[in-house]
Amino acid sequence: RTLVNVVSKSGTTLETRTNETLARQSFEKAGLAPERHFLCVTGEGSPMDDPKRYRAVFHMYDYVGGRFSATSMVGGVPLGFGLGLSVFTEMLRGAREMDLHAITAAPPGNLPLLMALLGIWNRNFLGHESLAVLPYSQGLSRFGAHLQQLDMESNGKGVNHRGQPVTTGTGPIVWGEPGTNGQHAFYQLIHQSPTIVPCEFIGFRQNRLGRDGRFMGTSSQQKLLANLLAQSLALATGKADENPNRNFAGNRPSLVLMADQLTPHTMGGLLALYEHKISLQGFMWGINSFDQEGVELGKIMATSLLEHLKDPDQTRSVEDDIGWALLKEAGLI
Repeated sequence: RTLVNVVSKSGTTLETRTNETLARQSFEKAGLAPERHFLCVTGEGSPMDDPKRYRAVFHMYDYVGGRFSATSMVGGVPLGFGLGLSVFTEMLRGAREMDLHAITAAPPGNLPLLMALLGIWNRNFLGHESLAVLPYSQGLSRFGAHLQQLDMESNGKGVNHRGQPVTTGTGPIVWGEPGTNGQHAFYQLIHQSPTIVPCEFIGFRQNRLGRDGRFMGTSSQQKLLANLLAQSLALATGKADENPNRNFAGNRPSLVLMADQLTPHTMGGLLALYEHKISLQGFMWGINSFDQEGVELGKIMATSLLEHLKDPDQTRSVEDDIGWALLKEAGLI
Protein backbone atom coordinates (compact mmCIF):
# COMPACT_ATOMS: atom_id res chain seq x y z
CA ARG A 1 0.00 0.00 0.00
CA THR A 2 3.05 2.27 -0.39
CA LEU A 3 3.61 4.75 -3.21
CA VAL A 4 7.08 6.15 -3.87
CA ASN A 5 7.15 9.50 -5.67
CA VAL A 6 10.39 10.22 -7.58
CA VAL A 7 10.84 13.85 -8.62
CA SER A 8 13.46 15.23 -10.99
CA LYS A 9 12.77 17.80 -13.68
CA SER A 10 15.79 16.82 -15.79
CA GLY A 11 15.54 13.14 -14.93
CA THR A 12 19.30 13.10 -14.40
CA THR A 13 19.76 14.46 -10.85
CA LEU A 14 22.33 12.12 -9.34
CA GLU A 15 21.09 12.17 -5.74
CA THR A 16 17.51 11.49 -6.81
CA ARG A 17 18.40 8.60 -9.12
CA THR A 18 20.67 7.08 -6.46
CA ASN A 19 17.93 7.21 -3.83
CA GLU A 20 15.47 5.75 -6.33
CA THR A 21 17.81 2.82 -7.03
CA LEU A 22 18.20 2.10 -3.31
CA ALA A 23 14.42 2.20 -2.83
CA ARG A 24 13.82 -0.05 -5.83
CA GLN A 25 16.31 -2.57 -4.48
CA SER A 26 14.43 -2.62 -1.16
CA PHE A 27 11.13 -3.29 -2.94
CA GLU A 28 12.65 -6.03 -5.08
CA LYS A 29 14.21 -7.65 -2.02
CA ALA A 30 10.74 -7.73 -0.44
CA GLY A 31 9.33 -9.43 -3.54
CA LEU A 32 7.46 -6.34 -4.75
CA ALA A 33 7.45 -4.95 -8.29
CA PRO A 34 8.71 -1.33 -8.22
CA GLU A 35 6.78 -0.42 -11.36
CA ARG A 36 3.54 -0.96 -9.41
CA HIS A 37 4.60 1.27 -6.51
CA PHE A 38 6.71 4.05 -8.02
CA LEU A 39 5.33 7.33 -9.41
CA CYS A 40 7.38 9.86 -11.31
CA VAL A 41 7.28 13.65 -11.73
CA THR A 42 9.65 14.87 -14.43
CA GLY A 43 9.96 16.96 -17.56
CA GLU A 44 8.38 15.56 -20.68
CA GLY A 45 10.94 13.55 -22.66
CA SER A 46 13.47 13.28 -19.81
CA PRO A 47 15.32 9.97 -19.16
CA MET A 48 12.79 9.28 -16.37
CA ASP A 49 9.78 9.75 -18.66
CA ASP A 50 9.25 6.00 -19.00
CA PRO A 51 5.75 4.59 -18.28
CA LYS A 52 7.18 1.07 -18.17
CA ARG A 53 9.21 1.90 -15.05
CA TYR A 54 6.49 3.76 -13.17
CA ARG A 55 2.87 3.24 -12.26
CA ALA A 56 2.20 6.79 -13.43
CA VAL A 57 4.28 9.62 -14.91
CA PHE A 58 3.31 13.25 -14.27
CA HIS A 59 4.90 16.05 -16.30
CA MET A 60 5.94 19.44 -14.97
CA TYR A 61 6.15 22.42 -17.29
CA ASP A 62 9.63 22.88 -18.74
CA TYR A 63 9.62 26.61 -17.96
CA VAL A 64 9.04 26.12 -14.21
CA GLY A 65 12.20 26.07 -12.11
CA GLY A 66 12.30 23.48 -9.33
CA ARG A 67 12.27 26.06 -6.56
CA PHE A 68 9.16 27.71 -8.03
CA SER A 69 7.31 24.42 -8.56
CA ALA A 70 5.41 23.73 -5.32
CA THR A 71 2.17 24.53 -7.16
CA SER A 72 3.06 22.33 -10.15
CA MET A 73 2.90 18.53 -10.29
CA VAL A 74 5.92 18.55 -7.97
CA GLY A 75 3.60 19.62 -5.16
CA GLY A 76 0.40 18.28 -6.67
CA VAL A 77 1.32 14.59 -6.60
CA PRO A 78 2.51 14.24 -2.96
CA LEU A 79 0.00 16.73 -1.57
CA GLY A 80 -2.83 15.27 -3.64
CA PHE A 81 -2.12 11.74 -2.43
CA GLY A 82 -1.05 12.67 1.09
CA LEU A 83 -3.54 15.39 2.05
CA GLY A 84 -6.21 15.06 -0.60
CA LEU A 85 -6.86 16.79 -3.89
CA SER A 86 -9.20 19.34 -2.26
CA VAL A 87 -6.35 20.54 -0.04
CA PHE A 88 -4.02 21.03 -2.99
CA THR A 89 -6.77 22.71 -5.01
CA GLU A 90 -7.37 25.18 -2.19
CA MET A 91 -3.64 25.91 -2.07
CA LEU A 92 -3.74 26.64 -5.80
CA ARG A 93 -6.66 29.02 -5.26
CA GLY A 94 -4.68 30.94 -2.66
CA ALA A 95 -1.66 31.14 -4.95
CA ARG A 96 -3.85 32.29 -7.85
CA GLU A 97 -5.35 35.09 -5.77
CA MET A 98 -1.86 36.33 -4.90
CA ASP A 99 -0.83 36.06 -8.57
CA LEU A 100 -3.75 38.29 -9.58
CA HIS A 101 -3.03 40.71 -6.75
CA ALA A 102 0.62 40.96 -7.82
CA ILE A 103 -0.22 41.90 -11.42
CA THR A 104 -3.26 44.11 -10.79
CA ALA A 105 -2.87 45.93 -7.46
CA ALA A 106 -1.66 49.52 -7.57
CA PRO A 107 1.87 50.01 -6.20
CA PRO A 108 0.86 51.56 -2.84
CA GLY A 109 -1.14 48.44 -1.97
CA ASN A 110 0.79 45.79 -3.88
CA LEU A 111 2.14 43.48 -1.18
CA PRO A 112 4.92 41.64 -3.08
CA LEU A 113 6.08 44.92 -4.65
CA LEU A 114 6.22 46.66 -1.27
CA MET A 115 8.17 43.75 0.23
CA ALA A 116 10.55 43.75 -2.75
CA LEU A 117 11.18 47.50 -2.40
CA LEU A 118 11.72 47.24 1.35
CA GLY A 119 14.18 44.42 0.75
CA ILE A 120 16.11 46.50 -1.78
CA TRP A 121 16.11 49.45 0.61
CA ASN A 122 17.56 47.28 3.37
CA ARG A 123 20.06 45.53 1.08
CA ASN A 124 21.32 48.31 -1.17
CA PHE A 125 20.67 51.57 0.66
CA LEU A 126 21.19 50.50 4.29
CA GLY A 127 23.77 47.81 3.48
CA HIS A 128 22.22 44.95 5.46
CA GLU A 129 23.39 41.66 3.97
CA SER A 130 21.02 39.15 5.58
CA LEU A 131 17.30 38.65 6.17
CA ALA A 132 15.66 36.67 8.99
CA VAL A 133 12.23 35.18 8.25
CA LEU A 134 10.51 34.35 11.54
CA PRO A 135 7.15 32.54 11.34
CA TYR A 136 5.28 32.19 14.63
CA SER A 137 3.71 28.87 13.63
CA GLN A 138 5.14 25.38 13.90
CA GLY A 139 3.33 24.59 10.66
CA LEU A 140 5.92 26.81 8.94
CA SER A 141 8.92 25.20 10.62
CA ARG A 142 10.53 24.46 7.23
CA PHE A 143 9.41 27.62 5.47
CA GLY A 144 12.74 29.32 6.13
CA ALA A 145 14.59 26.47 4.43
CA HIS A 146 12.27 26.75 1.43
CA LEU A 147 12.96 30.49 1.20
CA GLN A 148 16.69 29.91 1.40
CA GLN A 149 16.53 28.00 -1.86
CA LEU A 150 13.86 30.22 -3.42
CA ASP A 151 15.72 33.45 -2.69
CA MET A 152 19.43 32.66 -2.62
CA GLU A 153 19.40 30.28 -5.59
CA SER A 154 17.38 32.83 -7.56
CA ASN A 155 19.02 36.13 -6.66
CA GLY A 156 22.46 35.21 -5.39
CA LYS A 157 23.98 36.43 -8.65
CA GLY A 158 27.15 38.36 -9.53
CA VAL A 159 26.35 38.96 -13.21
CA ASN A 160 23.47 40.92 -14.74
CA HIS A 161 21.31 39.79 -17.65
CA ARG A 162 23.78 41.41 -20.08
CA GLY A 163 26.62 39.24 -18.79
CA GLN A 164 28.30 42.12 -16.95
CA PRO A 165 29.35 42.17 -13.28
CA VAL A 166 26.66 43.60 -11.01
CA THR A 167 27.42 46.98 -9.46
CA THR A 168 25.23 46.55 -6.35
CA GLY A 169 24.54 43.85 -3.81
CA THR A 170 21.93 41.32 -4.91
CA GLY A 171 20.06 38.64 -2.95
CA PRO A 172 20.41 38.63 0.84
CA ILE A 173 21.49 35.74 3.05
CA VAL A 174 18.18 34.25 4.21
CA TRP A 175 17.81 32.39 7.49
CA GLY A 176 15.46 31.97 10.44
CA GLU A 177 13.52 29.60 12.66
CA PRO A 178 9.92 29.50 13.88
CA GLY A 179 8.42 31.30 16.80
CA THR A 180 9.66 31.45 20.32
CA ASN A 181 12.33 28.81 19.62
CA GLY A 182 14.30 31.51 17.81
CA GLN A 183 13.82 33.91 20.71
CA HIS A 184 15.81 31.53 22.91
CA ALA A 185 18.49 31.07 20.26
CA PHE A 186 19.56 34.03 18.13
CA TYR A 187 17.35 37.01 19.01
CA GLN A 188 20.10 38.40 21.24
CA LEU A 189 22.14 39.02 18.08
CA ILE A 190 19.16 40.55 16.29
CA HIS A 191 18.47 42.99 19.13
CA GLN A 192 21.96 44.07 20.14
CA SER A 193 24.70 42.99 17.74
CA PRO A 194 26.43 45.68 15.65
CA THR A 195 25.35 43.52 12.68
CA ILE A 196 21.79 44.63 11.88
CA VAL A 197 19.46 41.92 10.57
CA PRO A 198 16.16 42.98 8.94
CA CYS A 199 13.34 40.67 10.05
CA GLU A 200 10.10 39.48 8.48
CA PHE A 201 7.67 38.19 11.12
CA ILE A 202 4.75 35.96 10.06
CA GLY A 203 1.78 35.45 12.38
CA PHE A 204 -1.78 34.16 12.44
CA ARG A 205 -4.70 35.39 14.53
CA GLN A 206 -6.19 31.93 14.98
CA ASN A 207 -4.71 28.59 15.94
CA ARG A 208 -3.81 26.43 12.94
CA LEU A 209 -5.59 23.33 14.31
CA GLY A 210 -8.69 25.18 15.48
CA ARG A 211 -8.16 24.22 19.09
CA ASP A 212 -6.22 25.89 21.84
CA GLY A 213 -5.82 25.80 25.58
CA ARG A 214 -5.72 28.65 28.05
CA PHE A 215 -3.18 29.28 30.76
CA MET A 216 -3.01 32.31 33.04
CA GLY A 217 -5.94 33.93 31.26
CA THR A 218 -4.68 33.77 27.66
CA SER A 219 -4.51 31.15 24.91
CA SER A 220 -1.34 29.73 23.37
CA GLN A 221 -2.07 31.62 20.16
CA GLN A 222 -2.41 34.90 22.04
CA LYS A 223 0.92 34.24 23.70
CA LEU A 224 2.55 33.61 20.34
CA LEU A 225 1.14 36.82 18.88
CA ALA A 226 2.10 38.87 21.95
CA ASN A 227 5.67 37.63 21.57
CA LEU A 228 5.72 38.34 17.82
CA LEU A 229 4.46 41.90 18.18
CA ALA A 230 6.68 42.55 21.20
CA GLN A 231 9.78 41.51 19.28
CA SER A 232 8.94 43.79 16.36
CA LEU A 233 8.21 46.65 18.76
CA ALA A 234 11.44 46.11 20.68
CA LEU A 235 13.48 46.12 17.47
CA ALA A 236 11.89 49.40 16.45
CA THR A 237 11.92 51.32 19.72
CA GLY A 238 14.78 49.78 21.69
CA LYS A 239 15.25 50.63 25.35
CA ALA A 240 17.50 53.08 27.14
CA ASP A 241 19.15 51.79 30.30
CA GLU A 242 22.02 52.92 32.53
CA ASN A 243 23.34 49.37 32.40
CA PRO A 244 24.97 49.10 28.93
CA ASN A 245 24.17 45.37 28.79
CA ARG A 246 20.47 46.28 28.91
CA ASN A 247 20.64 49.19 26.51
CA PHE A 248 19.08 48.63 23.09
CA ALA A 249 19.51 51.19 20.31
CA GLY A 250 16.35 50.22 18.43
CA ASN A 251 15.68 51.55 14.91
CA ARG A 252 16.16 48.02 13.53
CA PRO A 253 14.01 47.17 10.48
CA SER A 254 11.26 44.58 10.58
CA LEU A 255 7.88 43.96 9.01
CA VAL A 256 4.91 41.91 10.20
CA LEU A 257 2.79 39.73 7.90
CA MET A 258 -0.49 38.80 9.58
CA ALA A 259 -3.25 36.48 8.36
CA ASP A 260 -6.31 34.97 10.00
CA GLN A 261 -5.19 31.32 10.00
CA LEU A 262 -2.63 29.04 8.39
CA THR A 263 -4.84 27.12 5.95
CA PRO A 264 -4.03 25.57 2.55
CA HIS A 265 -5.47 28.72 0.94
CA THR A 266 -3.23 30.96 3.05
CA MET A 267 -0.22 28.72 2.42
CA GLY A 268 -0.69 29.02 -1.33
CA GLY A 269 -0.87 32.79 -1.06
CA LEU A 270 2.24 32.90 1.14
CA LEU A 271 4.24 30.79 -1.32
CA ALA A 272 3.19 33.00 -4.24
CA LEU A 273 3.84 36.18 -2.26
CA TYR A 274 7.51 35.34 -1.78
CA GLU A 275 7.88 34.05 -5.34
CA HIS A 276 6.64 37.39 -6.70
CA LYS A 277 8.74 39.38 -4.25
CA ILE A 278 11.91 37.56 -5.29
CA SER A 279 11.13 37.80 -9.01
CA LEU A 280 10.44 41.53 -8.73
CA GLN A 281 13.74 42.07 -6.93
CA GLY A 282 15.52 40.19 -9.70
CA PHE A 283 13.92 42.46 -12.30
CA MET A 284 15.02 45.55 -10.35
CA TRP A 285 18.57 44.28 -9.98
CA GLY A 286 18.70 43.38 -13.67
CA ILE A 287 19.68 39.77 -12.99
CA ASN A 288 18.30 36.43 -14.16
CA SER A 289 16.46 34.93 -11.18
CA PHE A 290 15.73 31.72 -13.04
CA ASP A 291 19.13 30.18 -13.76
CA GLN A 292 21.46 28.51 -11.25
CA GLU A 293 24.93 28.29 -12.72
CA GLY A 294 26.60 28.09 -9.32
CA VAL A 295 24.61 24.97 -8.52
CA GLU A 296 25.52 23.47 -11.88
CA LEU A 297 29.23 24.12 -11.32
CA GLY A 298 29.17 22.10 -8.10
CA LYS A 299 27.36 19.24 -9.84
CA ILE A 300 29.91 19.15 -12.67
CA MET A 301 32.85 19.07 -10.27
CA ALA A 302 31.19 16.39 -8.12
CA THR A 303 30.71 14.26 -11.24
CA SER A 304 34.41 14.62 -12.03
CA LEU A 305 35.41 13.49 -8.52
CA LEU A 306 33.02 10.54 -8.71
CA GLU A 307 34.70 9.44 -11.95
CA HIS A 308 37.99 9.36 -10.07
CA LEU A 309 36.44 7.30 -7.26
CA LYS A 310 35.12 4.71 -9.73
CA ASP A 311 38.69 3.69 -10.49
CA PRO A 312 41.23 5.25 -8.09
CA ASP A 313 44.09 3.42 -9.83
CA GLN A 314 43.45 4.96 -13.23
CA THR A 315 46.02 7.31 -14.72
CA ARG A 316 45.75 10.65 -13.01
CA SER A 317 45.06 13.39 -15.52
CA VAL A 318 47.19 16.50 -15.30
CA GLU A 319 44.07 18.55 -15.97
CA ASP A 320 42.62 17.56 -12.58
CA ASP A 321 45.60 17.39 -10.26
CA ILE A 322 43.67 19.43 -7.69
CA GLY A 323 40.75 16.98 -7.69
CA TRP A 324 43.04 14.02 -7.10
CA ALA A 325 44.90 15.90 -4.37
CA LEU A 326 41.64 16.82 -2.63
CA LEU A 327 40.43 13.21 -2.64
CA LYS A 328 43.76 12.07 -1.24
CA GLU A 329 43.74 14.66 1.57
CA ALA A 330 40.17 13.63 2.43
CA GLY A 331 41.35 10.02 2.79
CA LEU A 332 39.11 8.74 -0.02
CA ILE A 333 41.89 7.32 -2.23
